[in-house]
Amino acid sequence: MNRTIAVVTLLVASATASDLTGKWSGTFKVDGGDHTVPQLFILKQQGKTLTGSGGPNAGEQYPIENGRIDGDETRFELTTGEWKVAYDLKQTAPGALNGTLQLQSVNDSRNATVSLTRSKGD
Repeated sequence: MNRTIAVVTLLVASATASDLTGKWSGTFKVDGGDHTVPQLFILKQQGKTLTGSGGPNAGEQYPIENGRIDGDETRFELTTGEWKVAYDLKQTAPGALNGTLQLQSVNDSRNATVSLTRSKGD
């Protein structure tokens, strides 16, 4: 009986952990930078495909491009004016995505660390 409960709990946790649909917020910090930049994402997962939008706040959102999920790894891109931003994240716990991003423009390239958490109620 205890073994059955443990298996069911694990299956429910795995199913919940793999669905990224919802609002996510957090920050990124450019390597060597002295401040963090806010992030807000509205994600929609369909199988291994990720769509939605992201940006610094609800008023400034950009469409997610090339969003894909492979196990606990999530990759997607945003284009914000002159910057192309490539995210490489890993689900480190249910409701937590952490990883790196690369900001690329015509004359500049920067790397940053990212930390996002699922907004409560999503």
